[in-house]
Amino acid sequence: MEPIERLTSDFETMRLTVGPHPVGYLRSMLLNDIWRSIDLPQASNGSRIRIGGQVICRQRPGTAKGFVFISLEDETGISNAIVTLNYSKNIGS
Repeated sequence: MEPIERLTSDFETMRLTVGPHPVGYLRSMLLNDIWRSIDLPQASNGSRIRIGGQVICRQRPGTAKGFVFISLEDETGISNAIVTLNYSKNIGS
């Protein structure tokens, strides 16, 4: 069985996998400016960057004035994002 077939089978039967992270299979298809979680400490403080991964948590607290907090998991770890009110309106979240 090919690795991607095993991943598909794992998710179809157990809804999880103990094999390589699914984003690892997609990394080569992502744009070069999509940062991995492990590389985030190299970003300049306050800079805007692009991250990608599976959403593992989304929070929209009533006290956050429209901000959305998202945790994404990729093949290297977890990253947290703050989505501004204007951006979340544009993408329809």
